[in-house]
Amino acid sequence: MPTQYDRMAHLLRRAGFGARPDEIENYLKLGFAATVEQLINYETVVENPAIPATPTTRDGTFNIRLLTIEDTASWWLERMVKTRRPLQERMVIFWHDHFATAVSKVGAPNGYKYLYWQNLTFRQHATGNFRALVKAINRDPAMLWWLDNYLNVKGSPNENYARELFEIFTLGLDAFFAGGYTEPDVQQAARAFTGWGLKCGDNLMFCQFDKELMNEQNGPITDPAAVIEVPPATPDASRAAQRHDYTDKTVFGQVGNFNGDDIVDLIFDREPQRSFAARMICKKLFEYFAYDDPEPHVIEHLAAVALRTDFDIKLILRDLFLNTKEFYSDRAMRALVKWPVYYAVNAVRLTQATMDLRQLYGGGFGGFNIPAPSSIASMGMVLLNPPDVFGWPGKENWITTSQLFARANFANNLTTARGNAPAPPGIPIDTVLATAGLNANSTAEQVVDYFVKLLVQGPIHAQLRQLLIDYLKKNDNGTIGTFTLDATTKDKKVRGLIHLLLSRPEAQNF
Repeated sequence: MPTQYDRMAHLLRRAGFGARPDEIENYLKLGFAATVEQLINYETVVENPAIPATPTTRDGTFNIRLLTIEDTASWWLERMVKTRRPLQERMVIFWHDHFATAVSKVGAPNGYKYLYWQNLTFRQHATGNFRALVKAINRDPAMLWWLDNYLNVKGSPNENYARELFEIFTLGLDAFFAGGYTEPDVQQAARAFTGWGLKCGDNLMFCQFDKELMNEQNGPITDPAAVIEVPPATPDASRAAQRHDYTDKTVFGQVGNFNGDDIVDLIFDREPQRSFAARMICKKLFEYFAYDDPEPHVIEHLAAVALRTDFDIKLILRDLFLNTKEFYSDRAMRALVKWPVYYAVNAVRLTQATMDLRQLYGGGFGGFNIPAPSSIASMGMVLLNPPDVFGWPGKENWITTSQLFARANFANNLTTARGNAPAPPGIPIDTVLATAGLNANSTAEQVVDYFVKLLVQGPIHAQLRQLLIDYLKKNDNGTIGTFTLDATTKDKKVRGLIHLLLSRPEAQNF
C-alpha cells in the first residue's frame, strides 16, 4: 500500500518531471488538493525568469528567418528543465505526440517556423478545451502541410487530414468498428476541408521563400494566420473559396454545407460521436499519466467528466489526480517506462545540473544527422520528428539495447562534466549534498539511501543496496576501507554512484 509520501512523489513524477525529497515533503505540507490546484492552474504560478521567451537563432536574437529545428527543440528542452509549470510542458509533449507532426516532412524552407508555431499552439491550449484545440489544429500550418490538406481541393478531395481527424485525433478506430463513423463519413468530411491550405499553394519549395537570402530557412511572415487559407462562409473570388466545395455533405447522417470547423462541432455535439471522443481522449490521458490498458470503469468515469465539462482538459486532469483512486494504486506506481526526454529532464532537474541542451537534443537537421551518443535522439526520440502519424510507440520500444546504452552514456556525461563559472556544466555535487543534508559525518549507508530516494524513488533489492554501499567504501585496490565524504569521495565516488543509479533498470521507470 503506497504511503502518503509515495503518493505525492508519484503525483509529482506523473504531473511533472519528478521532485526531490525536500520538495516532496514541502508539497505534503501543502496537501494533495492544494498541490493539484497549483499543478493544473499553472498560469497562476510565476514562471522562471531565466527561461527565454523565444528560441535564440544564430544571430543571437530571435529571427524567424533564421529559425532552425535545433533552435526550437533546445529552447523547448530549456523550458522543461527550468519551468515552474511542469504540467504545462508535460501536456505540450502529450499533444505533440497526439497530433504527431514531423520535420522529416514539414521541413525547409518554411516548416521550421511552422513547427515552432505548433508548439506555441500546444502550449496555449495545453489544458484548455479539447474542441478549441482541434479547431486550432484545423488551421495549423504544420498540420496542413503534414497531412497534405493544402492539396485538398473541390473535385479531387484529399482524405488524409479528415481520416486522421477521426481515426487518431478525436474518435479513434474503436469508434469506427463500433459504428461511430464510416468510410463515407471520412470521404464527406474531406470535402468539408477542401480549400483549407497554405497560401503558397502547391509549390511548397518556393512558398514565402526569399530567393535572395538562400542561407535562410524560413520566409519573413511571422503570423501563422497570414500563412493559411480558410474558405469564407460564402463563395467569393478568393483562391480558398475557388478550391472549396460549397455543396451539401452528409456526415454522421446529418446533411449540410459543412466546413472543417462544422465537422469538429458535429463530433463534439452529437451522440454517439461525442461519447466516443470522450472515451478516446480520456483513455489516452489516463495511459499517459497512469498505466496502460485501464479498466473500463476508469475510462467511463473520466469520460463522464469530459462530457459534463464539455471536454475541459484541466477539469479532466483535476479529477484524474484527485478523484480517480486507480491513479494512486499499486498498479500505477512506477508502471511506465520513462520517455527519453522525460528520463533526461528528470535527471537534470533532480540533480540540479546544467548541460548543453543542443547536444542533449541531438536531432540534427530533422533527425537525419548522426546524433551524439548521449542525446535523447540516440535514446530513440527526436523532438519535433515523431516517426509517423501515430507518434512514438513508446513502452518497451524506449528500452532497446542501443537505447539503454545511450541512457548510460547520458548519465556518464552528466556526472563527469566539468566546466568553469558562472554556469559549469554537470552536477553541482556540493549543492546536491547540502540539499540532502549530507556532510562529512554522513555514512555510506546514508548517502546510498538518499540517492536511491532521489533518483529511483522506489525500493531496490537489499543485495543491490549493499553493493552500492561497498562501492562507496572500496579503495582503488578493491579493498573495503573507511568511508569519508571528503572532496575526493564527492568528486569520484558520489558522481559514480549517481551514474550507476541512473543506469540501473530501476531508474528507467517512473
